[in-house]
Amino acid sequence: MQAPIEGFQIWLIEEGKATKTVESYSSDIRKFEAYRKDKAVNKEQLLTRFLFVRYNQYLQEQGFAISTINKKINSLKVYNDYLHQSGYVSDNYISLKKDKIVIASGSEHIVTALSEEEVERFLFYLEDRKKVSYRNRLIGYLLLYTGVRVSELVSIQLDQITMMPPSIQIKGKGGKIREISLRKDVVTCIKEYIYEQRKNINDIGSLGQG
Repeated sequence: MQAPIEGFQIWLIEEGKATKTVESYSSDIRKFEAYRKDKAVNKEQLLTRFLFVRYNQYLQEQGFAISTINKKINSLKVYNDYLHQSGYVSDNYISLKKDKIVIASGSEHIVTALSEEEVERFLFYLEDRKKVSYRNRLIGYLLLYTGVRVSELVSIQLDQITMMPPSIQIKGKGGKIREISLRKDVVTCIKEYIYEQRKNINDIGSLGQG
């Protein structure tokens, strides 16, 4: 089976995409097609989750820039939409939220975002009071829902937290202060940690020290 590149191009034009966008998407898909025809075990399958993950890994191994890889992932997501709507494949195999590669701010390091299933498993584990202390549960919730760095987390003081409205002020690099809103479940974790384990301590800092 030949990949329906021509149909994809027509579909993009009908969707109102600019000529350069159509050319860019088509170029990315042709390169993916070359990889598929060379590597896929089942040549009849135009796209599968396994094939996409293998291709993503291949691009990283080849040393492509992260921005280039993300552009190709975006093109494949649009192609997946076309294949699904046209009946060539039975599912959407690509999620931009989950699959795009994220770079830490001010860093060249790749940050792998947790999937929804991984977040659910992590939260389920945090709620096991036999395995997770109030301190470690709070650490997990703060890291998951505030985006604070570990270096910022361990120095948090009570006077940085406001309950009306619930928020926390974080002092980052260069002394810059940013305010982060707190979810109700994070506030509950803070209260439980303070009143159950640190009743006589006037801070929740030094979290990394136990």
